[in-house]
Amino acid sequence: MTVLYDTFGRPLNSLRIQLNASCNFKCFFCHMEGTDENSSTLSAEEIERVVAMGAKNGVNRVKFTGGEPLLRKDIEDIIRRTRKHISGDISLTTNAFFLKDKARGLKESGLNRINISMHSIEKDHFIEITKVDAIDVVEQGIDAALSAGLSPVKVNFVVLNGVNVHQIDSMLDFSSKKGVILQLIEYETDRSGESDDNYRKYHYDIKPIEDRMVKRSSWVEYNTLHNRKRIHVPIEDEREGVVEIVRPQRNADFCNHCTRLRVTSKGEFQTCLNRHDQLFNFRGKNEEEMFDTFKKAIDSRVPYWREEDEGTYQVLREIS
Repeated sequence: MTVLYDTFGRPLNSLRIQLNASCNFKCFFCHMEGTDENSSTLSAEEIERVVAMGAKNGVNRVKFTGGEPLLRKDIEDIIRRTRKHISGDISLTTNAFFLKDKARGLKESGLNRINISMHSIEKDHFIEITKVDAIDVVEQGIDAALSAGLSPVKVNFVVLNGVNVHQIDSMLDFSSKKGVILQLIEYETDRSGESDDNYRKYHYDIKPIEDRMVKRSSWVEYNTLHNRKRIHVPIEDEREGVVEIVRPQRNADFCNHCTRLRVTSKGEFQTCLNRHDQLFNFRGKNEEEMFDTFKKAIDSRVPYWREEDEGTYQVLREIS
């Protein structure tokens, strides 16, 4: 099996596949993977074709996203089809609303692990963010995922200024008691969105949080994707919390270690969430044409944030 590399020497070994662009939650910061809400969806057969093609060319990791992937009635079939071609990691991101009843079936279909979005541990703030009163249902979904043997379970927590920053320690305590990884995610946007009022209101620079966590840590490891820190933090009663930092904004190191190509629900390869002009449609193409499109997308990959951007970000932080 030949692994393909982009012109910056980054291997392409992972696909992030958007299964739909609809969701039963209405999180105000959601970017819907860069697509319009209620966009068309790929069939299970189309998804298998693109996975099989990727697997022949170095892809051995797949993450499924949405919208909300568990809204798809054929989700277990999609995972089974994927597992036929992928021996490595298959994961899924969900809001967990439907997970209590689906976790075991997902595991039996071939899913390895799961990310669960839970951006508040406080009921009022949870409703403020999602517009749904479902925090208890989400916690039941976490328990179901653990019981089904999905591992690791990660809780995604987008850090929002003025909304949930004060809850980070409580979330760390919660996650350590559950035995899951807390994934702190920086609220991100592209260059044009940095001046948007909504972004400026809610964006919170999590680098100082990362630095404090590292100082408290017993040890730190690194995720090969994006070179993200996974920090092991001692907690009272001899417990340990595990925090993974997802800090993409103006972070060249994050981009330099990106080994993933996105697949939109419309049937396009997308080189980066922030590159809306780099979409390569493969829908309806034969195997040779699909590979040519795949190769063209990989050759077009350029790190979105570069070293020269980081100094600019420091200035922006000092001004704001």
